[in-house]
Amino acid sequence: MDSLPVEATKPLRRIGAGHCGSVWATLTSNNHPGLPIALKREDGSPGRSLRNEFTIQSQVYQGLESVLVPSPLAFIEKSGNWSQILVHLPEGFESCNAMMSEFIKPVSEACRQVLTERYCPQGMLPSQILNSPENRHCLVRIYLGRRRLMSGDKKRHLSRFFSLRNFPLHMDQVEELGLPCDVWAKAMGGALATIHWKLRVDGADIEFVLGAPRHTKANTLSESALWVLDFDCCKPITADSVGLTAIARAFWRNDPYYPRPGTLNERDQELWSIFAEEYRRVGKEVLDIELHNLIDEAVSRIEETRGKFSSSTNI
Repeated sequence: MDSLPVEATKPLRRIGAGHCGSVWATLTSNNHPGLPIALKREDGSPGRSLRNEFTIQSQVYQGLESVLVPSPLAFIEKSGNWSQILVHLPEGFESCNAMMSEFIKPVSEACRQVLTERYCPQGMLPSQILNSPENRHCLVRIYLGRRRLMSGDKKRHLSRFFSLRNFPLHMDQVEELGLPCDVWAKAMGGALATIHWKLRVDGADIEFVLGAPRHTKANTLSESALWVLDFDCCKPITADSVGLTAIARAFWRNDPYYPRPGTLNERDQELWSIFAEEYRRVGKEVLDIELHNLIDEAVSRIEETRGKFSSSTNI
C-alpha cells in the first residue's frame, strides 16, 4: 500500500523503540482529518515483520469490540515513496519498511501526576519527571498477572530508574488506586478469545495498555481506555491440539497482562475466573458449536502449563 499524503507541524519525535523497530509521532493526513498518526519503522531486530503486523492489526481492528485497536492506515515499502516522511525525521534516516496507524494518545496529565507522586523513587523530583518531554507520552501497561511483592513479603528487585513511558502498573498498584481490574480482566478475556477463535492467531507478544479514549476526555486512570497493540509476533493457529499448545505458549511467554491461574492469592484467582469465564463465553460465540470443546480445552491447557513455558524454552 502506498504511503498517505502526510504532514507534520514539527519534526517527528521518537516515542518508543522495541525489537521490531522505532515508533514516531505525530503525523497528520488530509485523508483522515483530526486523526493523529504514528509511524512505526522496521529498523530493529532482524526477522521482525511489520508487514505481518499490519495484516494482523487490520484483521483485529475489524474484529474486536471489547478493547480499542489503533486504526491501521498504510504499509510503506522500503522502496516506496518516503519523500514526505524523511523530511520530518532526524538527519541521516533512510527509508525502510514501515507502517502508519492511529496514534494512541497518552493518559491525561492528572493521571501522570498520580503515578509520579505515588511511585517515583525517593530522591527524584516529581516535577522534573512530569515536565520532561520523554515522559509526556505515557501509556500504562496493565499487569493483572503480577504483583510487585512476592510470597512472604519479599520485595521484587525494583530499579531506581523511573519512566512514565510504557509505565508498568502491577496488580497491587491497581488495588491501591482502586481501579476497575474486574472490568479489564473481562475485556482482556473477551479480546483474547476473539483473537484466538475468530481471527485464528496466537496473540503472541501483544500489549494491553491504558491510553486516552478515542473521542472523549478522561481525567482519571479508571476513565482511560484499554487498547491492544503490537501484533508483529502473532502467528496463525490451527483448531487442534497444536493450536492449543501455541495458545498456551503465547499466553505464558507474554508480559503478565492477563490474570494468571494457579496463584495462592485469592483475589488473583478470582480475577483469573473472571477472565476465563469471559474467554469461554466469547469463544463459544464466535466458534462453530462442534468446536466448542476447544474453548474449554484452551483454558485447561493454559492452567496445566503453568511454569512450563518461558522465553528460554522451545517447547
